[in-house]
Amino acid sequence: MPTPDETKILRIIDAEGGESTVRKIARKMGLDSSYARVILQSMGRNDLIDLFGTGKVRIAIKGWLALGKQPQQGKGLQRYLEDRAKWKTF
Repeated sequence: MPTPDETKILRIIDAEGGESTVRKIARKMGLDSSYARVILQSMGRNDLIDLFGTGKVRIAIKGWLALGKQPQQGKGLQRYLEDRAKWKTF
């Protein structure tokens, strides 16, 4: 069960379409980015979100269930291809 702050963060990410950034979440929560990252890392360890090294955050299945919503499935390949298109090759 997520804490009240974690639930608020999940709602912020949900309002952004299921994906957001550490900076955007920190700004909306009124927190310092480094403290927000600590909270998000804890949420990642609890499988509520997926936290990427780029600062991108995505709600995981357990997070959707904590919000009382159906997990968004079937978009994994689409998201992967979108993310891959942004990768830089050397």
